[in-house]
Amino acid sequence: MDSYEKLIYKAKKEDLHLSNDGTKKIKRAINSSKWKLILSTLTVILLIVPTCYMLTFGYYAFGTKSTTLMDVASTTLYITEPNTTLEEMEFEMDFSLFSMDLSFEQYKQIGDEFYPSKDYDLHFVLNNLVNNETTSKLEKIYPQYPTQTNQWISHPNQSVEFNSDKEWRMLAGLPEETVVEAYFSLDDLYQVQEVENEMKNVDVTWAAIYTGTEDNMLSSNGEVISPIGYPVQLDQTYWSPFRDSESHEETFLKMLKDLQPYEDLAVEVSSHKNLELEERINYIEKNGFETYGVVVTGPKSEIESLRELDMVRYLKLGEVKLWNWAQ
Repeated sequence: MDSYEKLIYKAKKEDLHLSNDGTKKIKRAINSSKWKLILSTLTVILLIVPTCYMLTFGYYAFGTKSTTLMDVASTTLYITEPNTTLEEMEFEMDFSLFSMDLSFEQYKQIGDEFYPSKDYDLHFVLNNLVNNETTSKLEKIYPQYPTQTNQWISHPNQSVEFNSDKEWRMLAGLPEETVVEAYFSLDDLYQVQEVENEMKNVDVTWAAIYTGTEDNMLSSNGEVISPIGYPVQLDQTYWSPFRDSESHEETFLKMLKDLQPYEDLAVEVSSHKNLELEERINYIEKNGFETYGVVVTGPKSEIESLRELDMVRYLKLGEVKLWNWAQ
């Protein structure tokens, strides 16, 4: 090989080496860029997630407060679910990205004792209730979507779907050693105190309040409504809005007004799908408080004796438990 060929060979060899070296550098640069992108993405994600959690906590602490959502849920149930109460310590909150889970248990007084009646699991995204799961522990189920005639408590002008005579026969057939929850529809409008005075030896636990819409269970715009009312007995449960209340009637009216800005949410929480709060608040403010039906609890024999009262029109039997009456 002459010197010219050697020079050409050397040049080709150097070009090949430079080419391989450049390819390696390009590959290293590409791999480095990939890792930088991956690390940058992970860094951003790691920053976004805690930031989103902080925003979530901030929203429920200072925006739509978690306590506000809890208050709306509990207030709604007190006025729409007859003979029920809630315990503060039973409320459980769990926060996730832009959402909150609220779980709690509802109780009913049957005789002298309170028994679990329902479990509620509510899932909120921001302030919107997107899922409402209710697990009943009751033997008898109050209508989930009441119509005009399937109410358990009815106005004197209203008929009912259930057979009240059959309910009285069922009550008569119960053992004497039982306590009973009973829903009474009255023959007229009464002051709650009048009803309490007549129904001795039992606890009147809840009163349905007349709001001008119960004659046919329709609001002014033709929507089916359901009974609303308030607990009659003293309630020292810490969470109860009626705790240390001087007037349950005025507390009830205040609750309706407090609930009005959140009426859409209240309707989603409750099984009663039309509350018509403005119309009903206006009526109560002008006409005062009268009841057309109550829920009572006590010994089977004492409940049975109430059939003799002129004011009693219909009976709907509720929950029944073994004797626990100590009054």
